[in-house]
Amino acid sequence: MRKDEYLILFKRLLLGLLFYPLVRVVFYFCNLDYFSGIDFIDILSALVYGLRFDLSTLLIVNAPFIILSVIPFRRSGVYNFLLKILFIIPNIIALIINIVDLEFFSFLGKKMTVDILEMGNDISDQFVQLSLYYWYLSVPAVLLILILWKLYPTLKPSIMYERKLGLSKTLPLALLVIVMTFIGIRGGVQLRSISSKEAFIFERYELGNLAINSTYTMIRSIGKKGLTRVSYFESDELAVNELKKIRDYSVANVGRRHRHSRQNIMLIIVESLSQEYIENGYAPFFNKLASQSLYYNTNFANGRRSLEALPSILSGIPSLIGKPIYQTQYQSNKFYGLPKLLKNEGYSTSFFHGGKKGTMDFDAYTKSIGVDHYYALEDYPDQNHYDGHWGVYDHYYLNYVADMTDKVSMPFFNTIFTLSSHQPYSIPTSIDRSFAPGTLEIHKSIRYVDYSLEQFFEKIKLKSWYEDTLFIITADHTQKLESDNYKNALGRYRVPLLLYHPKIDLREYKKERVTQHIDILPSVLDFLGVENSQPLKYGTSIFNEDQGRMLNFISGNYLFYSAPYFLQFDGEKAQVYEVSGDMSQFSLVEDQDGFERLISELKAYIQLTNNGLKNNNLYSIQR
Repeated sequence: MRKDEYLILFKRLLLGLLFYPLVRVVFYFCNLDYFSGIDFIDILSALVYGLRFDLSTLLIVNAPFIILSVIPFRRSGVYNFLLKILFIIPNIIALIINIVDLEFFSFLGKKMTVDILEMGNDISDQFVQLSLYYWYLSVPAVLLILILWKLYPTLKPSIMYERKLGLSKTLPLALLVIVMTFIGIRGGVQLRSISSKEAFIFERYELGNLAINSTYTMIRSIGKKGLTRVSYFESDELAVNELKKIRDYSVANVGRRHRHSRQNIMLIIVESLSQEYIENGYAPFFNKLASQSLYYNTNFANGRRSLEALPSILSGIPSLIGKPIYQTQYQSNKFYGLPKLLKNEGYSTSFFHGGKKGTMDFDAYTKSIGVDHYYALEDYPDQNHYDGHWGVYDHYYLNYVADMTDKVSMPFFNTIFTLSSHQPYSIPTSIDRSFAPGTLEIHKSIRYVDYSLEQFFEKIKLKSWYEDTLFIITADHTQKLESDNYKNALGRYRVPLLLYHPKIDLREYKKERVTQHIDILPSVLDFLGVENSQPLKYGTSIFNEDQGRMLNFISGNYLFYSAPYFLQFDGEKAQVYEVSGDMSQFSLVEDQDGFERLISELKAYIQLTNNGLKNNNLYSIQR
């Protein structure tokens, strides 16, 4: 290859790239009503931020073209013509997707994903009618083809007589170009590749749809199986009505009663803290705090992974689709998280996790639901406190959180996610001998985490904000278990839920009930006396009279607990078990009739989840 051929490759890619921001500007003007009320500076920021996704899309679409353009290979007129075709056709297809979505977006309220292909029969049946109605979209498409063909940069004949670079130079250059292409596709050298959800970091959700392009969302959804529409009820409205008949979605107006609407909220998510470890005495400080708190030991995580915990805890959405929502093609749907809802009430919002940025996509997800400040390992001042595996040791990091909280504006909503009780259960060598081992490998690290919490609370007792803060402690999921009470379909999800306030005794609200992660969001709003402007029908406030439920999904089966009955449902057939008081015994109910109401309730949750995510109307159908 000659030096000018690298410049020509750059010009060709630049030509393809220029169309994406142009189409995005057209998209903005085609949807002015959608973006109404948003400041021009924010619009401009989204347009500029979108270049990151445009570049990634361009490089994905043109990866074969780039590789064939830089490999040391004898060129001919036919070869260069085939390269031109390889450039023109994929880029036309990619850009036409964006042009089509100028109109299609108004139907879905989100950018296109592969699940549009499920509408193939409908589209084919209406092809003529759709073509005539949207005829004007063919104009920019044809112009695009002509412009790309006409402006495609070519080598000048004189260049063909220039001296070629030797193989010792072209091979390293080819490798460099391929590596840079890969980095560009990833969106940078960060821990995880960018994904659609990272477009939704703006305060206004609408700006995420302006930043991202439809080709990118389409490509990123390839291979991700979409949800199937469910029709257990004739309409989603009937499913909602069924739940309203059964559940108590009222609020106790705790905030108005105690007049503490501007209280701070500090949510602590402890890695892998099973209820079993607490009952077996591995967390003495936690038990001491629990005795002064509103505490539920029949609380359930709505998933088995950290990736599933955050949407359940912060957005009130259980994991019912077999994978974390923010790693599916529905990640760009509109979600209202607790951070966003409290931001609307004047709260500052922060998320603290001592791991690297990009770990489990926590940073992208939390920003998409309203977190202003994300603090990670890279922000921590003393890297000597890194455990060598996951991040900063818990007792160091919690001390850092205490000091950083002094700097945030009040009222605040801070979420803290610990990490030291994650395998390999690292403990600082200087204090390792202070914690006795248990019967499971994790037990020693649980003692350490409990110690870390105790040190944290001792420190913050002296803080000015301490007495005006509601502390919520739970765990993301369980881990290794050893007792029969927990090594079963319910015990594997049992994690603690504790609400503690230094000045308000919440124990008066204690009642026998089941709680779960998705109850946290409505409970916090009830505590603050804040109206939930985007209610869902999954969880309820733990302060009302509802008896509570547990919802989960694993290995193709829905798990549903409404004491004392446990249902296992594969989508068609349900099996009902009666559960003993200590949750260790499950007895199959001989007469399965008479449980239609419970099965109907579970079907309502499934229908609202599948259809709501698929149609991007999860909230509107549940009002």
